[in-house]
Amino acid sequence: MNRIAQRVASRHLLAKKFTKTAGEVRFIKDRSGDKNEWGWNAAPGPSEREILDSFEFKRGKLKPLAKTLRAALAALGHAQSAQGSFIKIKSATISPDGALGGKGYIQKIPEMRRQLGNAVEALSAFTDTVYDELHAPHWNRGVAVEDPRERKQVKEIMEDVEEIREDPEDWAEEEEAGMSSDQGKQASRLKVSSHQDLSGILVRRVASRFLRRGTA
Repeated sequence: MNRIAQRVASRHLLAKKFTKTAGEVRFIKDRSGDKNEWGWNAAPGPSEREILDSFEFKRGKLKPLAKTLRAALAALGHAQSAQGSFIKIKSATISPDGALGGKGYIQKIPEMRRQLGNAVEALSAFTDTVYDELHAPHWNRGVAVEDPRERKQVKEIMEDVEEIREDPEDWAEEEEAGMSSDQGKQASRLKVSSHQDLSGILVRRVASRFLRRGTA
């Protein structure tokens, strides 16, 4: 009897570790018992939607969702980049007390690492959900007439989405590298401008001295 009970309990625990959605088996890391892990859902969502047949899906309404997805994927990439950089920093090299911040905004470094992990997980789940929604078959059944310009805009946004989604962190790092390059170019332009201004001042001083000598 004890062996049977053990087998039943074992199967029950194994079933909790996996959830099946749309023919795909996914491993769900259970962190629902830890209040610090707010980025992880307490339980997997429902396997089916309750969609009324009377509801009309208008494809012209996809643009706000597409823009939301693009922005959230960009945020995910930068959050992953920040997490990757931050976890490589040794606490002892930047803090004598294992904390960062000033009055009112002091946090322990391990807690900050957890917060970044939560942000990444929450954004990852959010973008997966919105991406699945945008590709759901019920949007293809819409019969409403679309504005060609808006359809083109949605297509362009979704092209950005696919580019970012392929590797959000790599996309973000390329963006950050571009920002650093732009800052370098701007600094170089400022140096050239300053040099030109200084040269102009020297020329005017020499000319002024020459004119004063000529009139003396």
